[in-house]
Amino acid sequence: MPHPHQPFRDELADRRKTTLLHFYIAAFLSVVAVSLSGRIPPFRTGLLVIAVAGATAAILFLLRFLRSNEKHERQINYRALTLA
Repeated sequence: MPHPHQPFRDELADRRKTTLLHFYIAAFLSVVAVSLSGRIPPFRTGLLVIAVAGATAAILFLLRFLRSNEKHERQINYRALTLA
């Protein structure tokens, strides 16, 4: 619950930022795993599994971010229409 003297916090914006951060972390994990798989041949299979899992998670986080962004745009449009 926001304190009366604190600025308004947009929970949807916080969720979008968190989702975008998770996207970047998953994508980074995938890139690191792919680059390490070429340097450490004994762990290639495991690293490629981690890379695919990271890429899949990154895609899911990106889709969640895009849906959240669309919801935010709909809220802005609704507020603009009710104001007019």
